[in-house]
This record gives sequence, structure tokens and C-alpha cells, in this order.
Amino acid sequence: MGKTTEIAVTSVAARCAGASSADEYWNLLESAQPQFRGVPPSRWRERPAASRPGRGNLSYSHVMAPVRDPYALDARHRRIPRARALRMDPQQRMALGLTEELLAGSRIDVSAATEGRISTVIGVSSTDYRSVSSAAVVADMLTDGSLGRSSAGFREALRGVSERSVRDLSAHTMPGVLANMVAAVVQSSFDLRGSAYTMDAACASGLIAIDTACGLLTSGRADACIAGGVYVALTPEAHIAFSAVGALSPTGVCRPFTSMADGFVIGDGGALVLLRRLEDARRDGDRIWAVVEARGSSSDGRAPGIMTPTAAGQRAAVEEALASSGQRVLEVDAVEGHGTGTEVGDRTEIETLRRVVDPSAQVLLGSCKAVIGHTMAASGALSFVKAAQALARGTWPPQPGVPGGRWSPQLVESPLLPACRGAVRHRPIRRAAVNSFGFGGTNSHLVLRGPEVEPRG
Repeated sequence: MGKTTEIAVTSVAARCAGASSADEYWNLLESAQPQFRGVPPSRWRERPAASRPGRGNLSYSHVMAPVRDPYALDARHRRIPRARALRMDPQQRMALGLTEELLAGSRIDVSAATEGRISTVIGVSSTDYRSVSSAAVVADMLTDGSLGRSSAGFREALRGVSERSVRDLSAHTMPGVLANMVAAVVQSSFDLRGSAYTMDAACASGLIAIDTACGLLTSGRADACIAGGVYVALTPEAHIAFSAVGALSPTGVCRPFTSMADGFVIGDGGALVLLRRLEDARRDGDRIWAVVEARGSSSDGRAPGIMTPTAAGQRAAVEEALASSGQRVLEVDAVEGHGTGTEVGDRTEIETLRRVVDPSAQVLLGSCKAVIGHTMAASGALSFVKAAQALARGTWPPQPGVPGGRWSPQLVESPLLPACRGAVRHRPIRRAAVNSFGFGGTNSHLVLRGPEVEPRG
């Protein structure tokens, strides 16, 4: 396999709980302060806790890592009519804000780039706003029996839903709720003419979107790409569904790669990066945060269960990336892990890394989910931005402290070193890898190097 065309990261943007920009995100990661708290009442009212997973359409957790105002949008500045803005999915709103930050930090003149060479690829896997927008219609039809029979208690509850202040459907509803419009609204608002589409690979969506954008640049089908992922939780659907499979942390804290890990915490967030071919970025004097030098992806295929990750499937993604860069083992200074904090997820990822990392090295291992939670379709993109910023600065942010230093026993006598505060101090970061593994078996692995680091021979 020939070497992959190297891609430059020329701008970054991020939003998550506790941070409204990429700079704030970096400061948050350096502080290592988890952003977990009760679900804001503005999202939904707290409901009784499930007695055990899968019972009564209830969740045993009412904790998340929320952004401050998911509906924030300067519609007038973006020349979006008020009637349309009122019906826009907050994920569209977040994508617009992120793009604004992204372009402000780049040298690209959008006004001179309307001939169609800037593409947008964004990971989106949930559309809570679509559920909210159609709630009144569905409630009415369930109440009168149009969608089938339901219990009297259920019908009474639905009457309450149908009477809530949910905006009626209008001509602006469909463009406001469809997943494809998250990418399309970026193109239309900034008058870009390249291809635009969303990617759904569940939790791997954001990193798969970045990988796909790199492919567009490598093939010459675009000269610049906006890529990443967004996620906003507006209903308890994800809490309930992940409670049913026991994936949420009952203690409300995400502790990846520790012996105390008991699940993840759901978080809002989004991240976008601006990508260009390295030679073009250098020619035009762009700021380069990091360079993507290897990419790989795979599927777990027929796993023991549709939700069960496999080390073989994950290793295939890493090995594809290694082959594309002419390497046999993963030689990096740090790995930003998928790191959900679930027992099976962490165990499988550590097993994967132990098989591919240079056994003579000491490689830092961390996961931003310990601070900002699991941001679903955005998680891989936020991990990528963390790695890109770390490479630009030459240092890795620490993981939150673990009581008693109780890291996973799998890390003992391995080349993997928990990225605790003492371990990251004075340790230069020249190369880093990013993992993202999706619900359903999609795996993605990217390797980046710092802007001043020479390519491998």
C-alpha cells in the first residue's frame, strides 16, 4: 500500500460543557476538571430512577455534561430568517458557530472561494430535535388511536405532551430537523460550493468524517474540507437507552482506563477542523496545528454481540494506518483513546493497544471523556482537536486524578502509561494517535505529528 497523502490541520474549533471555543477547551483539559452535573431543568424534568437497567423507560442516571445554551444562534448575523431560525436543530446552530470560529482562525478567504473547492463533512448520529418537533403530532395520533392502541394511562400522559409549547410544523421544519442539513447549512450560510454531507458511524462519526474529508483532499476532489462532529442531547432518549444496556455510570463520573470505571456520562459537544493538503497549506503560509500522516478504519464484522467491541477489529484499523505509513508498530508519544469508561470497552481497547504499540516505548494514554463526557457523534472530533492542540503545543493534558491511583491493572507491565499529571509533566509530544470506535463496530484510527516534526523516512 502506498503512503497516504499528508493532510494539514490549519484551524480548529470546539464546544463542550465548560468551553465555548477551542482555546477554552484546551484550558479545560489542562485543568482536568470534570464537567458532570444534573441534567438542566431546561432540557427535561428529572424522572424517577430505574430500579434496574431496562425497566419502565427510565434511566438510573440523571447526570450529564451539558453546554450552557444549546439554542444559541446569531441568526441576524448569519442572515437566517427568524421563522427558519426558530426551527433549527441546535446541532445545526452549533455547526454554524463552530464554522465561524474555524474560519476566523484560518487564512482562507471564503468570499473568494465560491467556485466549489471547500467541502463539509460532519458526523451526526442523533436527531433529538426532530423528535421534539414532531412530539405533538405523534402524541395526538397515539391519543386518538391513529397509530395503534395504547393504555389509558399512556394516553393521559400524552395529552400532557401534546398540550406543551411545541411549535407547529411549518415549511421550515424539515430543513430544520433533517440530519443532512447540519452539513448543508454550513455550505449555504457561508456560500461554499463543495460537497456537503453528514456521516453516521455512531460514536465514531466525528473521526470517520475527518478521515473521509482527508480522502476528498487526497483524491483532489476538494482543496479544503471542514470536518468533525456535533451532538446535543435534548431528550432523555439516550439516557434511557444506554441505561437499558448498563453503559451509563451509576456514580455519575466517567473514569476511563481505571479499575473504578463503571460507565460513561453523556455530554453535549462539537468540534470542527479545517483540513488542507500539506503542500498547499505550506505554500499559502497557513498556520499548521498538526499533520495527519496515517489513517485506518475497519469493522468488527460478526462480533459476539452487536454492541461488543473486538480487539481484532480495532487492531485492523490500526494496522491499516501503519501500513499506509510504512510502519510495523505504532510509534507515538501519546494515544487519545476512545476510553468510554465501560469495563468491556476499556479492556478491549487496552488489549488492542498492547498488541500494536512499540513494546520498548512509554506511551501516554488518555481520554477527554473523563472531563467532558461521551459526546457521541462528536467524541472522535473532540479527541482529534485535543490531539492537534497538544501537538501544536508539544505537551499532553493530564487526566483527572484517580483516588488511590487505581488505574486499570491491564496497564501494569505494558508500554501504556496513564496520562496522570505527574506522567505528562516535561514529556514532549511529537506524535499522537486517536482512536474512535462506533456502536455497531466501526473503528477509526488516525496518526498525527507535530507541525515541526519531520516526516518518517
